[in-house]
Amino acid sequence: MKSILLTKNYVRVLTLIVITALYFASFNSFGSNTVKAHHSFTISSGIYRIPYANGTDVTANNDHHNHPNVLNRVDLGGGDLSTIVAAASGTIRGLVDKNGDYNERGDGLAADGTTPQDDALEHSCLDSNTVVGDCSDYNNYVWIEHPNGEWTKYTHFATGSVTANGWEVGDTILVGQALGLQSDVGSADGSHLHFEVAAVPDGAPSPPFSALGGFVSGSWNVVTFVCFGEDNGDDNNDNLYTDGESYVAGPCTNTAPTADAGGPYQVNEGSVVQLDGTGSNDPENALLTYTWSPGTTLDNASSATPSYTAVDDAATDLTLTVSDVGGDVSAGSALTDSDTATVTVLNVAPTVNALGDNINEGVAATVRATFTDPGTQDTHTATINWNDGSAPQNVSVAQLASGVSRVYGDNGVYNVLITVTDDDGGAGFDIATVTVANLDPTVSLDTSDAVSFPGGNYLIVESGTALSSSAQGSDPGSDDLKFTWAAGGVKTYFNNGISADLPKSPLGTFPFLASDSNDALYASVGVEDVSVVLADDDGGSDNASANVIVTGTAQQTQGMGWWKHQYSGNGSPHIDTATALGYLEIVNAVSGVFSETVLVVTTADVHAVLSPNGGDRRANARAELMRAWLQFASGAIDWDSTVSLQSGSVDFLVLMAASETTISNPAATNAELQAVERNLSRVRHGE
Repeated sequence: MKSILLTKNYVRVLTLIVITALYFASFNSFGSNTVKAHHSFTISSGIYRIPYANGTDVTANNDHHNHPNVLNRVDLGGGDLSTIVAAASGTIRGLVDKNGDYNERGDGLAADGTTPQDDALEHSCLDSNTVVGDCSDYNNYVWIEHPNGEWTKYTHFATGSVTANGWEVGDTILVGQALGLQSDVGSADGSHLHFEVAAVPDGAPSPPFSALGGFVSGSWNVVTFVCFGEDNGDDNNDNLYTDGESYVAGPCTNTAPTADAGGPYQVNEGSVVQLDGTGSNDPENALLTYTWSPGTTLDNASSATPSYTAVDDAATDLTLTVSDVGGDVSAGSALTDSDTATVTVLNVAPTVNALGDNINEGVAATVRATFTDPGTQDTHTATINWNDGSAPQNVSVAQLASGVSRVYGDNGVYNVLITVTDDDGGAGFDIATVTVANLDPTVSLDTSDAVSFPGGNYLIVESGTALSSSAQGSDPGSDDLKFTWAAGGVKTYFNNGISADLPKSPLGTFPFLASDSNDALYASVGVEDVSVVLADDDGGSDNASANVIVTGTAQQTQGMGWWKHQYSGNGSPHIDTATALGYLEIVNAVSGVFSETVLVVTTADVHAVLSPNGGDRRANARAELMRAWLQFASGAIDWDSTVSLQSGSVDFLVLMAASETTISNPAATNAELQAVERNLSRVRHGE
């Protein structure tokens, strides 16, 4: 709150003042009589100079108590064609000076602007009754709006004298600048200036005056507070125009303005706040100039309402200095005032936009994030919480933008929290979703003991004997692994070596390796398999199997007749049908001839092969081949036995493979086939 020191001519109360006074009748020198009046009135909030050019002798008549028709207005006389000036600075809101015929400057039209009329009849409406309608409609007037919200009206200008000075509606006019010339155009008995001040209320029409005559409601009028200067005709020292007083027009004694910077202001960094210095005022209604300092973040440091752009959080004091220079107030006599307002800029946390990844377990996921921060001067740090149980990882914002990777050992959905923090402690967050898919484990059987036959590779075991098998398992993630053997036997291997895996174990051991073994007892001869299923704890699985030849336990080989009897279907064979078919299953498995080229399905088929026509060398060779494989199936000949031939000893499987090659060769000669027959007959002597 500021105070203003005024001279004795300026002392007044700036709030509503109600003055009650009783005045006696007096004579109006402009030709009208006043009567006794007793009324309450309000003094203007602004201080106004005498609205005539400096040095002009001015007389007041028809003051606020006595003005005809509407009180609180005044008639002033400075002499016909004397220069009228603005009583205070402001903006011209209304201007009419076309009426009348003073110095042959009429427009030749009636007040409606259309009907032709002799301009001489418009000279002074009250001079005769020649004008049709309300004589006051032909007033030449100017309305000025002032910074304090009050309006002043000047009436009865000489025709064209205002526009001759170049004035237009919307122009800014300074106190003391010439408006036009005093005259009697309009509703006037003689040349004078009708002057009034109006406090136009909120919600009033725009403009608040009528187009014809420029009238406002009389209830809006306030009594003019005038700066007369020392010993200048204000006989009762009340700073009011009073009937009969005479003055010499001149500028007011300047009084300092009051600066009001508004505020305090608060704004987020990166945003704009409008400062408001319009609360500043000047007692004489000067059009103030504004200077804000420092002005580095302002769009216009000379505006009453500049925009302040907040760059970084801080509390900054801005000083507003106002000056009342202009019009009657020269640069040398101008006064200033200053006020300070604080602008508090609040920190705004960064806004983070994160991008996740989709990966398989055991593979690196890459997350990225960008961010924006309205605080352009802020610096930033970043952390990543991988949602895997590990401590948050500190990264640079550059790393964050290019991508940061992390390997997850277990499947699941991981909500990775990315935080960017500015140097003022503001933190922004976003979630980067990393979806990790489970991968099936893999398992393999140890088939290093498998034997390669013409018909394929097989593990070999005698019936009634256990076959030991081992399997190796691997999981790309950190899952537990469970081996389930078809022959019986289940075992789980925990990733942590102690207990079952948690639903998500991204930090476990991966890839996870485990191995298991199993002994399986095979009771019946024939072709079997050994198989195992490996499952992880997330539902993924794999399996592996290998073919197994289960041979008989015969201790000696048998001749052709014996074997023919076993498959003849006659008499009492030495082996049961199941065993005979088991042997046949083995033959079909290990041989590349049976049943690839020779279909042998039943015992009768076996008997037919073992009973060739005497002259068919290929059939004879096939009979010996069948008998040799049966010897192996029965267990009488081991796969790694040697056979003594006339040419020397040979491995059993080598002999069998060579024999099948010759038998399967359509171009083989009888001699070659006979040699095969002879060699295969030696299998019974295998060692």
